[in-house]
Amino acid sequence: MKKLLTIILIFTALFATAQNKIGENIDVTNYEIHLNNIDFTNHTLQAQTTVTLTAINATSTIELELKTLTVSAVTATGANVSSFAQNGDVLTINLASALAANASASFTITYGGNTFNESWGGIMWSNGYVCNMGVGFESIPHNLGKCWFPCVDNFTDKATYDVYVTVPNELTAVCGGNLESIIDNGDGNKTVHYNVPQEIATYHISFVAGDYVEWTDTYNGIERDIPITVYVKPSQINNVPGTFVHVKDIANFYENSFGPYPFNRIGYAITSVGCMEHIDNIGITSGVLTGNTTQEEYVAHELSHMYFGNKVTCDKGEEMWLNEGFAQFCGMFYRSAVYGENDFQQVMSAKINNIASWCKNENNWIPLNNIPQTMTYDSQAVYNRGAVIVNTLMNYLGRDTFLSALRSYLNTYAYSAVSSEQLRDALTAATGIDMNGFFDTYVFTAGMPHYDVDILNVTPNGNQYNTNLRMTYKHYGPEHIGQNNRVDVTFFDNQGQMQTVMVNWDGQEANQMVTLDINPVAAFIDYDNHILDAKADKNLTATGNTNITVDQFKAVVNNVSDSVMMRVESHFIGPDNDPGIPALNMSTKHYWNFMRMDFGDANVSGDIAYSRNFDSDIIQTENDSAVLLYRANINEAWHIIPYTQQGNWKVGIFTVDDIQSGQYTIGVIDKTQLGVSENTIDTKQMIVAPNPTENFVKINTKVENAELLIINSLGQTVYSSTISGNKIILYVADYPAGIYYINLFDNKKNIISTEKLVKR
Repeated sequence: MKKLLTIILIFTALFATAQNKIGENIDVTNYEIHLNNIDFTNHTLQAQTTVTLTAINATSTIELELKTLTVSAVTATGANVSSFAQNGDVLTINLASALAANASASFTITYGGNTFNESWGGIMWSNGYVCNMGVGFESIPHNLGKCWFPCVDNFTDKATYDVYVTVPNELTAVCGGNLESIIDNGDGNKTVHYNVPQEIATYHISFVAGDYVEWTDTYNGIERDIPITVYVKPSQINNVPGTFVHVKDIANFYENSFGPYPFNRIGYAITSVGCMEHIDNIGITSGVLTGNTTQEEYVAHELSHMYFGNKVTCDKGEEMWLNEGFAQFCGMFYRSAVYGENDFQQVMSAKINNIASWCKNENNWIPLNNIPQTMTYDSQAVYNRGAVIVNTLMNYLGRDTFLSALRSYLNTYAYSAVSSEQLRDALTAATGIDMNGFFDTYVFTAGMPHYDVDILNVTPNGNQYNTNLRMTYKHYGPEHIGQNNRVDVTFFDNQGQMQTVMVNWDGQEANQMVTLDINPVAAFIDYDNHILDAKADKNLTATGNTNITVDQFKAVVNNVSDSVMMRVESHFIGPDNDPGIPALNMSTKHYWNFMRMDFGDANVSGDIAYSRNFDSDIIQTENDSAVLLYRANINEAWHIIPYTQQGNWKVGIFTVDDIQSGQYTIGVIDKTQLGVSENTIDTKQMIVAPNPTENFVKINTKVENAELLIINSLGQTVYSSTISGNKIILYVADYPAGIYYINLFDNKKNIISTEKLVKR
């Protein structure tokens, strides 16, 4: 079996290499396609195509691609044909003498037969209608221009087109380009001629034919009036105005964002199977024609392809995010103009959260570029992930800079094909910002970045505040260290006022100082959820009883006299700074940031769930007893806080009364290290008073013969002793002022209670 697999792989590689060589010695400049006989009953075409080309290097053979259709004749102008042969999808034309480098020639190929199609792709026939889809989801390579004319069927060899389609007089044929003529042939048939003056890829040229009716309008563009045509079945015509009610607004938004409309008309035509971005003749499925705007994103998505995919095309299927990621982004971005900025942000934020959750699965750790061709049209890996990364790019650069840079990119590579590296370099040149770090993190590396920020200290500076920060970068997925990190950090003061600044740093950790107009008490990266990173978050201002839930963290709000502002962040990586608690392991998979600001009175409790399912890194057997850890900020050590617990070692919930702002995570006490059995922790077993204190502290417990451990905010043990009774008085006058954590263990070494002590 291994030998057979090796042979198959070698053959596949050789076949792929052979396919990639098609057209390497020629540059096709024009295709003149004549569909002379379309048989709607037998699903056949009789056609003739003239391929005009220039030799890049001297060559004695011309190779083109043609799928399932049989060639009957080949003639040439500017060259002498000695013979031709078909082998699979390859048409080889042998020349009597070599065509010199830079010499041009035209080859006229006559062919016909049954057309190729798959479940989605190729030439699709349906009840008297026919259309080409340009690509196929199952075919690899996916390009299927070869299904109806001989061509160099890839993303990079672009040409102009003249398409002639003959149909019965009672039917309509529509193609991409400008309608040049309709000729009555005098035999009950007519021939339409469309010309495409722009150079486009083979999968972008199209034809549809059948009993179509036309709906027309005109869009007054920024440089010219642009015709709008929509071709549908007669029964669908009344649904067109409501479906396309915003098409002019969408076109105007795209022109103002990306530049003048790059093709000949804004055209759509109904197809039997789906949507496809053919220039001037966008394919749409009947499901889009609802008569209202419920499917409007498809109208917007496909129209944006005129810029991303058609004007500038990805250079291979593995770079499809350059087409579909940008179009999927535009299918949401247009909403900012049509429905308002808040609507766009809500839709995009939901998509970001969805993709962040998708990226958590190790099976989805795939770089965005060089995607396997089996996933070229994957809705999550390419379309949606590409869209949120484009949105991340927009926020990395700032919207105005982003749009200006894209216009430069589209003009630089107009009517050609590009790679991710070329997009990166074009954006760097246009903005003066080194884009290597962004592309390395988001495009060339699987997984997703994780950013976090901590306030180290704040120093007044006149009417402003110098704020020292610790910025950290980790990567969720393969090992990677981010460079040129740029994120928005939003600060809050204790009145709820906000200020946002962009922070830049290289590497895993950096300290920075920013000067603010407010005195910050909290800081959050990407407060409004504009970027893809390894966290999920929600913001809420509560004026009544409600709750906010993110992953396993829920804050429950009751008895609000005024309002309470809250934010929950669920981070998909483990926290740092292990606490100094014996036999305790911290989560390596998640922690939560929680902020609350009360305006008036509010009762806010917190429920934090654990289970062997999502805490499998630390909860594995009945010897692993879950505990809840907390720290107010980076200047505190992680420690166990008071809570009540429901459940068992496998699954349960920690409930914290009057939950405070800070960070929370799950830990487990490993009883195999302590030699004890399962025990439920009761964090109410100890009373510490006075607290705060200056000189002494009295500790009352419900447990005799307990072990007492006190650690400071750095996690260092400052006191350890066994108490014989259930009461002890400790003098702490010599302790430095700060925060301390008192942990109580029973005589079986189970941690049973913890309290925070404030030493003045």
